[in-house]
Amino acid sequence: MWIIHLHLRLHYFSFKIQQTCSMFYPIAKRFAKVALGVYFRKIYLANMDSLPTDKPIILAANHPTAFIEPIILACWMDRPLHFLARGDLYVSNLLLRKIYDWSHMTPIFRLEDTGYSNLKSNYGTFEKCYELLEKNKILMILVEGRTCHEKRILPIRKGTARIVFGALEKHGDMDIHIVPVGVNYTNSDNFRSVAMIEFGEAIRATEYTQLYKEAPAKAVKKLTNEIGQRLKKNVIHIENKKDDAFVEKLFGLKENETDGSFLPVSSPKNDLLHSQKKIAEYVNKLSDGDKNKLKENINSYFEKLKKNNLSDFGLMHKNYFSLKNTIFLLLGFLPAIFGYLTNILPVWIGNSLAKKIAPAIEFRAATAIVFSSFAYLIYGAVLYFTGYKMGFGWRVFLLLLIPLTGYFYVFYSDIYKKWKEGKKAAKCKERILKEILEERKMIKKMVAGL
Repeated sequence: MWIIHLHLRLHYFSFKIQQTCSMFYPIAKRFAKVALGVYFRKIYLANMDSLPTDKPIILAANHPTAFIEPIILACWMDRPLHFLARGDLYVSNLLLRKIYDWSHMTPIFRLEDTGYSNLKSNYGTFEKCYELLEKNKILMILVEGRTCHEKRILPIRKGTARIVFGALEKHGDMDIHIVPVGVNYTNSDNFRSVAMIEFGEAIRATEYTQLYKEAPAKAVKKLTNEIGQRLKKNVIHIENKKDDAFVEKLFGLKENETDGSFLPVSSPKNDLLHSQKKIAEYVNKLSDGDKNKLKENINSYFEKLKKNNLSDFGLMHKNYFSLKNTIFLLLGFLPAIFGYLTNILPVWIGNSLAKKIAPAIEFRAATAIVFSSFAYLIYGAVLYFTGYKMGFGWRVFLLLLIPLTGYFYVFYSDIYKKWKEGKKAAKCKERILKEILEERKMIKKMVAGL
């Protein structure tokens, strides 16, 4: 009897562990959504509502950061998101393996990361992908195969097409939708930057079934090319790396003409993305002579701004230097300082660890967000348990007050920076402002999309 009793206890204990682990994804999703809402000033998610609700979906995305893009999509999509992630981390640590499993991550092993020894493990990865698609799940694949912090699309790997056809071979003619997802950032490494994500037109795998039966290699190549072509429509693509710096200045001019509201954090709009795409496409087509002339005008404009201690944002938004904003900044100073002082420690810990462990620009922001979030949870727990003499009610109040005032500080800081730049423009001589604005208008006339 005691053996049966022990077996039942172990079975119950195992069930409870599985139940607890299954809660990891929804809980982590809520924390991550808050963290991303603080880190990014705005997250644009265009055409996400066009995704089919009852079909197997592969989200074929580009890969400008280590893992911010899958986290954003996981947080804002209603259906759970499964995605492929680097396998070298999976094999290196037992805890990481559990986190992979709980977070719906499936390891993919690349030769350059793990060598030949783990490549055979990809058979299990492919089987997992087939199983997910057969169950009408959403699978995200970063189709470039490597991360690159640049505003250009890289060659698309054939792995996505192979997974599609492997699933069709194993489970028959499933109606798999391959949806290109363009992931773009104003600058993902900068706090309070903007994320711009656009879902493109879906590719139906059934359109390639017959070709795959006749010529598998040709079908894989054709589908891969189609994924690349459709993805490129949703990605900002600067052809020449030498143009990156001055094209970024053009992007800034367009962004500064918009004054995005603080809330809500997410928006379905794609205006900013499309205008930046038009600017990049225009520059890509310019001759070297026209490009040099445009660079001269841009450099002249920004030199005049610098000479007069102005910014392009301030020039466009003098109205931020207003009585209303001045009163707000005066009244909100003490709550903002409290929010800063009570929240800076976990943020500093997260940023310091990120710079030390993952100094590469592609990884820095993502790891800083993750480390800061974990540090924040530990920080909150320490405050709660060390303040036991305060009583339960006061401890709960404090744990609510600290993050709320921290978020208020972020809002306050945004307003202060805009107020400060608006003040500089408002105090500048009208003659100088008109002269600089004329140069800006001339640049706008030269560039399509501005």
